[in-house]
Formats: sequence, structure tokens, C-alpha cells
Amino acid sequence: MICPFATSPILLFVFATCFQIGQSSTINSSSCSECEVIRRDVCIIGGGAAGTYAAINLLQEGYSVVVVEKTGRLGGHTVTYIEPSTDTPLDFGVTLFEDSPETIDFFSHLAVPFVKASNGGGYMERIDFETGEVVEPYPGNVSEALERYGDILRQYPYLLEGWDLPEDIPEDLLMPFGEFVEQYDLGAAVELISIYSQGVRNWLNYPTVYLMKFVSLDMLRALKLGFLSTARHHNSELYEAALEELGDDALLHSVVMNACREDDELHRLTVESTDGTHWMIEANTTILAAPPTGHVLDGLDLDEFESSLFGQFIYGHYYAGLVRVDGCPEGVQIVNRGSDRPYSLPLLPCILMMYPTAVTGVMAVGYGSEEPMTEEQVKGAIVEDILGLRRAGYDVGDPEFLAFADHSPFEMSVGRKAIEDGFYHDLKKLQGHRNTYYVGATFEYPGSSAIWRAVDRLLPSVVESIGRSQKPEM
Repeated sequence: MICPFATSPILLFVFATCFQIGQSSTINSSSCSECEVIRRDVCIIGGGAAGTYAAINLLQEGYSVVVVEKTGRLGGHTVTYIEPSTDTPLDFGVTLFEDSPETIDFFSHLAVPFVKASNGGGYMERIDFETGEVVEPYPGNVSEALERYGDILRQYPYLLEGWDLPEDIPEDLLMPFGEFVEQYDLGAAVELISIYSQGVRNWLNYPTVYLMKFVSLDMLRALKLGFLSTARHHNSELYEAALEELGDDALLHSVVMNACREDDELHRLTVESTDGTHWMIEANTTILAAPPTGHVLDGLDLDEFESSLFGQFIYGHYYAGLVRVDGCPEGVQIVNRGSDRPYSLPLLPCILMMYPTAVTGVMAVGYGSEEPMTEEQVKGAIVEDILGLRRAGYDVGDPEFLAFADHSPFEMSVGRKAIEDGFYHDLKKLQGHRNTYYVGATFEYPGSSAIWRAVDRLLPSVVESIGRSQKPEM
């Protein structure tokens, strides 16, 4: 983890200058003798699905970009492990993509072959990991419940594009999801909705609008018609191709340490890599393509408006791993259900689901928690949960972790009162504020294709902002 505090002389100089001039962007970059100056049209902070897609599309339109990414790769939640004994790629983050025009265009531009993929399939076993009890499916007709749910979604078509909520927000969107399910008799659909919205904190307490964003009309369509995957089932291949196209314009293992952003003037951002290299980025426009919380905000010169909004977010914690474990039946998905809980939803923190991979004996595991946990704590809890399957009659061996990923913070949200008070109306005002734009799951929902559509809608405004500020020399 990179320390968020500036310690080198040049970083102290930048911070002091911003402070003394009230965060204006009039830093004299010629005095930055210890770091290289990078001049681009757009600086993108975060190289996940949103940041990478925005960068590639801006390059296609002839604009120059630089991407600052804290990890050593692009792709965010898309994580692939190569199993060494078989050389088999195993995706254990993003596994499927919507079959949509922007998805196909992105894959095609990067020359990554894709195929139609099913949405899972195979036999599902429902087990209470706490007791080992086998849990029966919730009573009712799932297809009929989903049809009722879809009918309700069609009343709110604006949910398919961002968070442009009406001033008088319908009660359906604000009520806790548990009340919504009861009111419309949707109990039989809760299991499927929970599986496709893993990573939220407590499904039944959430304002229903968040679950409607997760399991949207587009998602229901994909569940019927199928998804897409890379032809080699190596989804990170998409981002490896993007990294090759970006080349030196992707600064990996790097974070923004200080920033000076002003409307219609060059932004100046000081970036540091883990090897101690410093850059001064000068850009017409900044795009934040990472969750606006925690360390990602430490280096930004937030004003009161930005801070007041970002400080209201709460979020869940979601972890994923690959575990080699003997004794799990081949081809069986194991879903954690709470035998004595409403709609059989499990009690967090816990394993949410385990499913087989292309390598026999290797299971992908998703784990959810309302509170942050260390990697050691999560791994220990996963092992305990898996060994608990012995109570259900599975002769499982001791689990061996092959890979682990922390996808926190996950599902940035606010409470009902904040939504009623116009939080998302104010959040929309952030777009273009101080020549800064925001993309990613926070401003749409955690689905790659939906995020890419949101970027497409926003890029015309980004391009317009480039022309409003001074054109940097290349």
C-alpha cells in the first residue's frame, strides 16, 4: 500500500503551493526538476472497467490520455488466475458480460474474440453453511415472480440510465427491499436477485432502487438470451489488450498524491509510483474512474461540495477467491442459504456461493461482509465455512487457496433520507464541476456493460470540456 502523504521535496512543494494559492492550478511545472511532466488532454484516475473503456474510446477519437492505476494491471474487478498444472485461465471476478453493442464493439476493437455464454447452469445445492442443513427452494413460481418484477421495472425506464431520479421519487424505489418483496409477492425471485447482487450489505434493508439497478430489465433480458465471454474464457485478456494499446500512457502501481484542479484551466496532478518515480501530469480534464472513498481521495483537492457528497456513501465488502478442495461434487454450484431466515437469505459475513471452475477440484468462492475484514480473516472464515460442509455430508478436504481478490468498497449507496433529499440530483451536478468527471459503478451499478454505456453518454461532455481549457503542448 502506498502511503498517501507526500514526503519528497517536490511533493511538499506542490502541496504547499496549492495551499498557499487556495488550490489554484498556477503551479509552475518548470520547477518540478525531480519529476517528468506528462501533458495530456485527459488524466484518468483508475484503470478498471470504466477508466480503461474511457481511455480507449478517447484515444479512438484522437485525444491524448494518461491512466493512473494503483495496481499492477488494468481491469478492476476482472481478475484471472492461470492454473499452473493445466495452464488453464480461471476468471473469478467478472465472469460474464451483457450481449450488447458496446460490449461487442469494445471486444472487437481490441481484437479479443468472444463467444455466447450461458448464465451458469448445472445443478444447484442450497446449504446452510452454519448448520449444514440442506435448504429447500423458496416456495412459489420463480418465472411468474420474475415476470411480476419485470412489469414493475418497466414502470421506471429511467433506471436503465444512471441516477436521473424524478423529484417526487416513487415509494416503490425507496421502501426497504424486504417490504417491496412482500408487497408484490416476489419471494420466489429473491434467491435469483440475491445471487446477481452479491456484495450488498443486507438485501432486505436496502432501498429497493439499488436492487432494481442490479437486477435491471437489461439483466433480465440477458438471463433469457445469454451473456458473452471471451472465447478463451480469459476475461483479463480484454484488459491486457487495452494495456498494450495504452502503452506508456498507463501508469501502473501509481497513485495521485496531490492535485490542483480548476475550471477551464490545466489540472496539475502529482503522481508517485511504488518505485519512487514521480510525475507531474498536466491535463485539461480529469476523470475519476474509481470509487470516491478512502485512499483514492487522499491526494485530491476536494472542495466542500465534493466532500459533502462523497462523505455520505456507505458500502459493502466483497471478496473472491479460488480454492482447491477435494470432496465437492463435480459440476455442482453450492449456494449459502439461511434455513431459519427470511427468504432463506444467509446472515453476513459468510460465503455467498461456491461454483466449479474448468479445473477439477478448484472452486470459485464469493464472500460478503458488512464490515471490512483483512485477507487473513476472510480466508480463515472461508476455510471454516467450507469445512462446515462436512455437516451436510460432504467429505471435503482441507481447502488450499490459489488466488484471492478484495473487491471492496462494493456497492456505494446512501440511505432513504439522502435519496429523498436529492442526493443523486446533487451527485449529477458533480459532472463537469471543476472540469472533473466521474464514471464507474458508483454512478451506474457494478456491471461492465452498463458502466460502458454510461461512459458513452458522458464522453461528449468530457470532449467539450477539453476544448474549454488551455490546450497542452504535446
